[in-house]
Amino acid sequence: MQSKNDLLHFRSEINTIDTNIVKLLAKRKKLVLNIAQSKIKNNKPIRDKKREESLLNELTKLGKKNHLNPSYIKNLFELIIEESVLIQTKMLQKNYHYESKNTPNTNFSFLGPKGSYSHIAMLQYIKKSKIQYTEKEFFNFEEIVFSVENNISDYAILPIENSCSGLIDEAVNLLEKTNLFIIGEIKISINHCLVATKNTKVNNIKNVYSHPQPFKQCSNFINRFPQWKIQYSKSTSSAMKKIVRLNSNTNAAIGNEISAKIYGLKILLKNLSNKENNTTRFIVLSKQPIQFSLKIPTKTTLIFKSKYNLKNIFNKLNEKKIKIYEMNNKLEKTFFIDIKDNILSNIAQNTIIEINKISNFLKILGCYATGNIITENK
Repeated sequence: MQSKNDLLHFRSEINTIDTNIVKLLAKRKKLVLNIAQSKIKNNKPIRDKKREESLLNELTKLGKKNHLNPSYIKNLFELIIEESVLIQTKMLQKNYHYESKNTPNTNFSFLGPKGSYSHIAMLQYIKKSKIQYTEKEFFNFEEIVFSVENNISDYAILPIENSCSGLIDEAVNLLEKTNLFIIGEIKISINHCLVATKNTKVNNIKNVYSHPQPFKQCSNFINRFPQWKIQYSKSTSSAMKKIVRLNSNTNAAIGNEISAKIYGLKILLKNLSNKENNTTRFIVLSKQPIQFSLKIPTKTTLIFKSKYNLKNIFNKLNEKKIKIYEMNNKLEKTFFIDIKDNILSNIAQNTIIEINKISNFLKILGCYATGNIITENK
């Protein structure tokens, strides 16, 4: 029977091994950074699938010889490899520059007023992209798209998808018709709040103002108050401006904390979304597409129409990188597709070939660098 001292000894040995594993991972990371610099210098791609497969095969064989489960070794080193790819990708993105109209006079259109989710997303995108800009606020999606089409602005930002309510139909319909291209995206976390003027209490509220999207995303909360009258606004920030102007303790709005601070409103309740991790994906539009290196992680977005069943197409392609959205139930349905790869990749090209066989309308909306989720500033 093992004594308590034996147990402490074994645990101490495990602690030493774990410490050495972490130190070895840190040493590995330094080598990965050196490899990334070499790849940038020699214009080599980040991933080498053949090497990864060969490495995993050798390591699982070694694990088996040492009485370790091959699946355990495979899963462990897949995680390590993915971390290495992420490290190299971040370094590559820092070193990658492309020509664009990033001049001091660059105009950027968004759904206003200031403080709206679109405004927040635009500011975060600009911060991330280091664009020098001038803001131009508009009050509906059509005006935003029109501003770029007619050279009033250089770029525009539109919400395209929400994790609670799905694709935003109005934005997708405009993408089908416009000659603009998607050149970037960014995701921000959404924290819908119920806000009102200083003396308002929840029990006094009769009217709630907001853009239609927050009402969809907070439907579970809204349904708890059937006596409230829903009032639609052009944006969450315009809803707040309106309740400030009306100055009544029977009115409230749904929007973000930043706008509430801008308009001097009190936050009555937070986290109203149907889902905890509510995010909205925004796309950036321009008249000119951008060509990205195959080394940069990119996404290709398409839209097409078809009356045929798409199941056979995507069974044939059998790709996990393809995400498809069905827009409506008409005879000829509209489909919106994201492919997590460059438009020049085999996956994207094969998808386009297969879609062309069953569609008389296919439009490539853009190939662009994939975005990160940005936590909303508090």
